[in-house]
Amino acid sequence: MPNSFDKIINLINKTGDNCVVLDHQGNPAYVVVKFDKYQSMILNKSEVAGLTEDELLDKINRDVATWKANQDAEDQDNWQAVNSAVEEIKISREIDDTDNKLLNKAKNDQDKNDTDEKYYFEPID
Repeated sequence: MPNSFDKIINLINKTGDNCVVLDHQGNPAYVVVKFDKYQSMILNKSEVAGLTEDELLDKINRDVATWKANQDAEDQDNWQAVNSAVEEIKISREIDDTDNKLLNKAKNDQDKNDTDEKYYFEPID
């Protein structure tokens, strides 16, 4: 039977999230993170540590440009999804309008036929 820490590790493996471990007073003391993620954080820090101010600014600008390009791509995908949904709604409304027109025409034709075929008898004096 797994202990509580094993359950937490299994959950971290499934979700990819992190876990904050608290001390006895309830203050954050440690963070449990997958080793690959931790290693990536450490390596990224060391890349920045040896940079000059200009190199650091260039790296930040590149990172911001990459982030912005990803955001623009996501926004574009979102707008395409919205436009697609709008088109589907328009088509659905056009079909509904066409169906309603056909139903109204059929009803009017039926009413006209009913009116034409009715006979009224009046007494002759």
